[in-house]
Formats: sequence, structure tokens, C-alpha cells
Amino acid sequence: MSDRHGAITHEGERYPSPPRELEYLPVDPPEPGHAVPVAEGLLWARIPLPMELAHINVWLMKGEAGWTLVDTGMAADPCREAWGSLERDVVGSRGLARIFITHDHPDHMGLARWLQQRYGCEVWMSGEAHESVAAYLAAEPAQIYARMHAFMVLHGLESDAAPARLPTSRHDGWFDGVPALAFAPRDGDTLVAGGREWRIVETGGHCRGHLCLHDAEGGLLVSGDQVLPGISPNVSVLSSRPEADPLRDFLASLARLEQCPGDTIVLPSHGRPFRGLHHRISVLRAHHRQQLASLREACVEPRTAFNLLPVMFGRPLRGFHRMLAMGEAVAHLNYLHADGLLERSIGGDGVARFVAA
Repeated sequence: MSDRHGAITHEGERYPSPPRELEYLPVDPPEPGHAVPVAEGLLWARIPLPMELAHINVWLMKGEAGWTLVDTGMAADPCREAWGSLERDVVGSRGLARIFITHDHPDHMGLARWLQQRYGCEVWMSGEAHESVAAYLAAEPAQIYARMHAFMVLHGLESDAAPARLPTSRHDGWFDGVPALAFAPRDGDTLVAGGREWRIVETGGHCRGHLCLHDAEGGLLVSGDQVLPGISPNVSVLSSRPEADPLRDFLASLARLEQCPGDTIVLPSHGRPFRGLHHRISVLRAHHRQQLASLREACVEPRTAFNLLPVMFGRPLRGFHRMLAMGEAVAHLNYLHADGLLERSIGGDGVARFVAA
């Protein structure tokens, strides 16, 4: 188990928008390994995932030199099998000319190197994300695990309650390696694909170097994991950056995406394409504001992040989900601490506690 695996399952509370507020496109989701058109020159395909979050949406944009693919699926047999169907029935002899990766979690880029070697295509992704995943895959599992264990204990999980041994699988099992990087796009750069000019919008909070694509003329937004129609994306502090304030980055990024017109068609990485971007952003923002208020109210006496999990999630959590929840809790606590609303202290037992300022 690892930081990066912990950051990619998007396990969080479900906060579905009322159906009347989101207008889903009248297109049935494609079966795994198949694709359906959602706009001129733009296809929607689904890759199955061998995890609780059962699929990822990938987007194929037609071009003269070949298809541009947005995201890949992870390095797992069900994903490769779906790609076999797409190669036969959709991609065909045109092949892939480019892979655009929204961010460095394995469901989004796990197959990038495999596909790059298969098609000889170029890969675009954030330079920061590319460096991050390369460093992650080069690290020893024991080093990552020890850091994660220390982080959990720091925030109140008793040492003997944390897993006592390394997981049996290597932490890099869902990646097929690091692809060669042809171009590291930055915020404001453009990508031409599918007969459209897409502006690249860098967003934060879910992970660093997360890139969205906005076609202002066509009214389309490839949102990656930043805005999803049915779940709140995971916003966590990772043990590699324990002092980070990702929730602030996430809320600021929502404000940037809110500048897109309200009737923009959102193409998310999970769930169905929809209209209702502004409403969905307001739901996500309200959810996090409520969590912040609840935590501040609960910290009338010193509390650890582990103590506060029931305040945020309302149910017992174990194993993998508990690890994700701890990261979310610390993200909200760090936000309040940075605003001076909570004080943080490290006790003689080496445990961090937060109390209302």
C-alpha cells in the first residue's frame, strides 16, 4: 500500500447532485472496450478498473496524424483487454499520435508507457507530475511504507493499530513504467485535437500537476478528477508533504473552473458527461465548507485527526479507507490551522492535536 495508491481511489463521501440540477447527456455509457461519439471528432470510451471505482472514462480525439487519447487506465489485465477491443474496433490503422495525461494516478496513466511503446506516440503531461511518478516508482516500498506509518501515528492512530508488515505486492504494480515525455504543458498552453483548440487549465488539490482541457468555442471541459458528477474527489495530505494545504488549492481551482460558462458540457473521468458545472461546483464547495465548520466546532478540546474521523465520515473505517480518510481529515485541519482558526501542538507522545484558537 502506498501514498499514491491511497490517493487514486477517490473514496470519499458520496454527495450526488439532485438529478434536476445536472443534465446528463442523452448518451448511454459505452461498454468496456467500446466508444460512442459525444461531439464532432470526439469519442467517449470506458476502461474497466479492478477496484471499487469500477471504470475510468477516456477520450479519443480524431486527428490527421492519428488519435489523441486522454488518459489510459491502469496496468492491469482488464484494462489491456479493453484496449485490445478499442484497437480493433475504434483506433484501427490510424493509431495513437498522442497521449494526454490529466494526472499521475495509475488509473489515469498506468498504461501510458505500454501504449507509447505499442504506437510510438508522444506523451504530454505535467512536468511536475512526470517527475513525481518517476521518483515514486524509483523508491523502495519499505521507505514509502515507513513514511506512511509515521504519518498515521503522528495523527493519532496507535502504532500497533497500523499495519505491522509490508503489503505483499509492490507499490508500482498498477503502473507499466514511466513513459518518455514529449512535452510538459503548462497552464494556458493549447492542444489542437479533434478539430478543436483546447486550452490547458492546471488545477490543484486532488494532486499536483492536474490538467484539465477547455474548448471555449465548443463548450466542452475535460475535467479529469477535479469535478465529478457523483462523488467528491479525494483531497488529501500525503505523508510525502505533511504540511501541505491541498484543500485551499482545490477550492481555488474550483473558482477558476467556475469561470467557464454555466452550460459547459463536462467530460469527467468517472461518471457520465453532464451540464451543470456551476451547480456541481457549488455542491462541492458547500460540502468542504460544512466539513470545516464541523471540525472547528468539534475541536473545543485538543483532538487528533484520527479522533475526528467520525465527525467527517460518520461511520467506522478500516484499512485502506481509513488511510484515505486520515489524509482528508488532515487536509481540512491544515486548512483551518493555516487560517489561524485551529492551533496545532505535538504532545510528549509525539502525536499532533488540534484545538480551536
